[in-house]
Amino acid sequence: MPEAPPLVLKKTEVLDERESGRKILALKTPAYLGIDIGSTTTKYALIDENRRLIHKNYVHTQGKPVEVTQRLLRHIVAELGDRIRIRGVATTGSGRYVVGDFLNADLIIDEITAHARGAVEIDPEVDTIFEIGGQDSKYISLVNANPLDFDMNKVCAAGTGSFLHELANKYGINIVDEFQEIALSAAAPVRLTDRCTVFMESDLVSYYQQGASRENLMAGLCYAIVHNYLNRVVGKRKIGQRIMFLGGPSLNKGVVAAFENVLDRGLQVPPHREVLGAYGAAIAVQEKMKTENITRSTFRGMTGAINDRMNFTEKVCRVDPNCHNQCKLKIYQFDNRRSIWGGECGRHELARKRSKRKEDFFKRRRMLWETHMAGAYTTLEDQPLLEIDGRPTIGMQRALYGHHTAVLWAHFFERLGFRLVLTPPTNARISKTGVERAVDGVCYPVKVSYGHIARLAGKTKYLFIPSLIKMQTPRPSETGFYCPMVQSNGYMVRAAFGLDPAAIINPVVHLKYSSDMLAAELYQQIGERLKCSRRAIKAALRYALGRQQQFVADLLQQGKRILQKLDPSTPLLIVTGRPYNLYDDRLNLRLGQNLAKIGMTALPMDFMDTGSVNLTEFPSMFWGLGAQILKTAKIIAAKDNAFGLHLTNFGCGADSFIEHFYKSIMADKPYLILELDEHSAAAGVMTRIEAYKNVIENSMAKLHPQTQLQIINE
Repeated sequence: MPEAPPLVLKKTEVLDERESGRKILALKTPAYLGIDIGSTTTKYALIDENRRLIHKNYVHTQGKPVEVTQRLLRHIVAELGDRIRIRGVATTGSGRYVVGDFLNADLIIDEITAHARGAVEIDPEVDTIFEIGGQDSKYISLVNANPLDFDMNKVCAAGTGSFLHELANKYGINIVDEFQEIALSAAAPVRLTDRCTVFMESDLVSYYQQGASRENLMAGLCYAIVHNYLNRVVGKRKIGQRIMFLGGPSLNKGVVAAFENVLDRGLQVPPHREVLGAYGAAIAVQEKMKTENITRSTFRGMTGAINDRMNFTEKVCRVDPNCHNQCKLKIYQFDNRRSIWGGECGRHELARKRSKRKEDFFKRRRMLWETHMAGAYTTLEDQPLLEIDGRPTIGMQRALYGHHTAVLWAHFFERLGFRLVLTPPTNARISKTGVERAVDGVCYPVKVSYGHIARLAGKTKYLFIPSLIKMQTPRPSETGFYCPMVQSNGYMVRAAFGLDPAAIINPVVHLKYSSDMLAAELYQQIGERLKCSRRAIKAALRYALGRQQQFVADLLQQGKRILQKLDPSTPLLIVTGRPYNLYDDRLNLRLGQNLAKIGMTALPMDFMDTGSVNLTEFPSMFWGLGAQILKTAKIIAAKDNAFGLHLTNFGCGADSFIEHFYKSIMADKPYLILELDEHSAAAGVMTRIEAYKNVIENSMAKLHPQTQLQIINE
């Protein structure tokens, strides 16, 4: 069986300080409290005015962040009593918002920024942070004590603390001390795959059956975790000379030794590293209180927080009559503060935000779309719509191609005497139905498509599910193919739902064709079915193409105006992705609204004119939407104040290639890639975009030092 070198710590000094060290405190010592509420553990760090750690604790979250926080506060009171006076409270981690609201914290900060701040306090020269948590992992690159790049693991939890803990338990090994002793005693660690948890565990079982010792298997697992982290999280990003290793697994000397052996350099493994996020949050709130000259904390106090029984009432949200999600809200009273949780749209959380909101350009795009669609379509309600104003109806999904070709088809069918009926925007019911009915192995947008078709089936006179092969391209040399899932969508849903062939309009469409060729193609396939002449189809198509082109032109014109008005010292976030991700709030978790909410100027790529951008370095780029994404990426890379966010899905075969090309174009410039699916949660997305905002601010401060305060205070 394949072997790896023994695990030996040579260049890294691991300081084992699990106890915070009891300090003699004067009565009412001013203190700042940082709480890091993670998915698996919750920890706090209490510091004094000199930023010395005076108390800490680290417990399992158990899916109850508020209750665990109350328990930790009781622990502080029991241990320290009236020897401290809380001057400020900050929360970080995945549960930072709910706990921050519960405590009425002075500061809510993302964990990327919190970990970076804590690390820099320990070593101002640190340039790289490796952090492995319970269910996620982070990489942070720092320049001059500020984070300038970062990344996090995606859906895979291989190599995280919970995975390590689970496997140790299966082999009857105590993760706290026994695991590292076993791993460090291995003579010939087994080389395991580092691809994912399934393969790692499979390798462990296989080699165990072949006679491998526990020592060699556990040492091999340490190596696999390190390789997984370096390959999946760090990738080709820069690894500096002063690396700090944080998080629960950093307490394991076996994992530390594996990092040292693979990188051939020592790591910094600081004391109290398991609470460094909380430590950084405590420092951040201290800085905030002093910088802003705040003398009174908003913290509700120990007694109020500990004794709160968290009584709540439940209510179905009916704020927006056009929303059909029927979110069940929980309404709390925290010290007479009304706090609402449970809504999907973020409407209620918005009231708790303190940053200056920017315009939501995703919403502007939607309003412009509505303007160009006005009078040419109807949204499907619960009842069938077989005819509207004497016009037979044609149903089309508001998914996949529907987001960027609806203007064309609405006016095309309107001219022919029909009325286009679109499904409502994706909601919980449509999403759930689609996930249940879709075939295995498809991406989330395709699953959602099934939900839309289920909503349409039998509700309109005809059902329009075209097979779009090629899209319009700015240059004849560009291929412009749609992805295979979009091309085959019509066939897939017909088979899945057993749709009535007499009601189906399923033409094969090449939008790249000239107007005359496209008209001929459509006439051959739908002319007889709809009883429309060749001349009528040709005239309707020319008119509809004109309306579609006008919609695109208006988008580009507005984009041009936005860019002209934007101060060069103001950061601009340009969001790329496929239209069915960018413009479906269910799929993108209301990304546009959330970016505007945290004060970022974020422009979807439809506003960017990419017509003059060439892709000669990617001659084989035959995906039409992929070409648009990469062209936009080149614009981003060329503009000092522009930064990129690419939105994609797990399971997207085309984007698995596009992502690598996107990263290549960005080179050393910070970027963020969000991969979402039906399991994604807004909390993880918010962590990433808030951290990315901080990275952008630091990058802009390097370009325009005099504008740093303006950017941060906006």
